[in-house]
Amino acid sequence: MEAYIRNELSVSSDTTLDQATMHSAKLLIWLLDCQDEMQMQQQQLELNHTDIECMFKATLYLHECYARYGDELVEAVLLHFTYAQAAVRQFYESCERNREQCIKQLCGYIINGTRNGHTYAPLLYQMHKAYADVQPSWSVIKELNWSAFVENKNNETLDVATATELNIDVLQMRTLVRRIFRLATVEDMRIALQRSMHHIGYELWLQLFREPKESILYMRCYLLRQMICDMLAEGISGSSDSMVASATARFVHNIYRFVANGKSNNLSRLFRSLMHLRFANALGSYLHVYWTQHLLHLQLDDIKLADEAPIVTVGLSLDEMLFLTHLLLMPKSPCRTQFIGELRTLPLFNRLLELLNKVAYVYS
Repeated sequence: MEAYIRNELSVSSDTTLDQATMHSAKLLIWLLDCQDEMQMQQQQLELNHTDIECMFKATLYLHECYARYGDELVEAVLLHFTYAQAAVRQFYESCERNREQCIKQLCGYIINGTRNGHTYAPLLYQMHKAYADVQPSWSVIKELNWSAFVENKNNETLDVATATELNIDVLQMRTLVRRIFRLATVEDMRIALQRSMHHIGYELWLQLFREPKESILYMRCYLLRQMICDMLAEGISGSSDSMVASATARFVHNIYRFVANGKSNNLSRLFRSLMHLRFANALGSYLHVYWTQHLLHLQLDDIKLADEAPIVTVGLSLDEMLFLTHLLLMPKSPCRTQFIGELRTLPLFNRLLELLNKVAYVYS
């Protein structure tokens, strides 16, 4: 962001609404993300001089463009957001209502939401002078009660956590999402996601499906969900590479562990994630391909696979796949009708049905 601000930003009489909109949308998504991270990290985030300077410059530019174009700019910027529109409107409403309060709030985030945040107070005070020459509202920084910021740190952090019903899983998942999207290429992101699917339990992945559309991270969570679904569709096919096959097998294994060995309400939590149609389709397809390749080798009497059965899901047992198939066919499963319709296309569907009937009592 520092390079973008240095090379791309300027406000002059020649700046058009389209230019202001493009830059404002990019800066605002970055600034709101920074503020969200400072709120949620609970004094774990570390900043440097450049980070703070970029936040100040972005805020100054956003205020300057809003002062010039007003509501016309807001409506144009909102066209760039299919999510978090409430946060965008709230930012501009704060600009209009009380720009000084908006600047004080930014300083509060920096002091309260970062590790050793109180050490930034002298830097903020020193930096404000240059900004006050451009926009007088920045003079509010010299009047701030820094000790009050520090005294209120614990209470404000608690209020944020309470208001947003945060838990450790949410914080960890948001941290993971941010780290993946900081990588340089899509391939790097894909590799990082595959590694995460190996090591992270399903209770954390659930947060991808729970991220509200008003969140600044919603689109990133949505894209990771799509990538996971793509890998599930690819992971058990003969054309998939070994990394994808291994990652998806581990991911499905973690779903099994989440329900079989977890809390009593974990099944209902799984069902809520399966209300996302694309994910339900992907998981159902994964199981469908598994049974396509294994039903022929199924020994019904012993409920096991023959020795010559292909090994296409390393780390997944017949018991696990059978249990997950049973779950998706339960009456409360949101994808039951669709999934059973897909299974009926199996050439040996009756063998699978007979097997499911054998184990239904045990699973219930």
